[in-house]
Amino acid sequence: MLSDRDFQRIVKEIDSVRGVDVVRFLEESSPWFRLLDRSIQRTARILRESGVVYAFYGLRPLPLYGVPYIARDRLFAVRADEGMDKIVEAFSGRGFEKIIGPRGGMSLLDLESNSVVVLMSSPKPLEWDDELAGRCVERMGLRILSSEDYALSLIAGEPSNMRMELAAKVIYANADKIDVGYLERRASEFALIDRLKIILDGLEAASRR
Repeated sequence: MLSDRDFQRIVKEIDSVRGVDVVRFLEESSPWFRLLDRSIQRTARILRESGVVYAFYGLRPLPLYGVPYIARDRLFAVRADEGMDKIVEAFSGRGFEKIIGPRGGMSLLDLESNSVVVLMSSPKPLEWDDELAGRCVERMGLRILSSEDYALSLIAGEPSNMRMELAAKVIYANADKIDVGYLERRASEFALIDRLKIILDGLEAASRR
């Protein structure tokens, strides 16, 4: 469970980069890291051209929410109403090869860069619906979940201090545009209201200091 000191640290860390281009900051301080490498850009372009509803997902998008964090995953949640195989067909002949992937998803090897991209059928543990899809936003040419939905995805599933902390950072970094009513309603739907309340109360107390 996050402590008062944890929330104070979270507030201090996010305040220190508020107004900063976090993506540029990370890439300049870690030259080996490229948030949107060529595999990610190519995958997003193919999905977009194919008319697939998707969200760049996992932990790698955190800098797009204003949170300094480096992750190596290349994960996309795709709305596969007609099945994952139909979506994978869009990558045929475009430099990708299907390989063994996780349950509920597909892995594609980018033959140009030898990088693996994973397509999941939903932004687990959340599930696609029209509201979730409609609230997605675009950052740096990629579609990502809204800050509210992304934060909830982080705290859903097995409890984890790390994911609670990352969710708190997302919420605090985007506090000026967070729809608290929507956030609380969605949290109630997923039985996450108690975890969300811990975060909201902790951030409020820490930001008053």
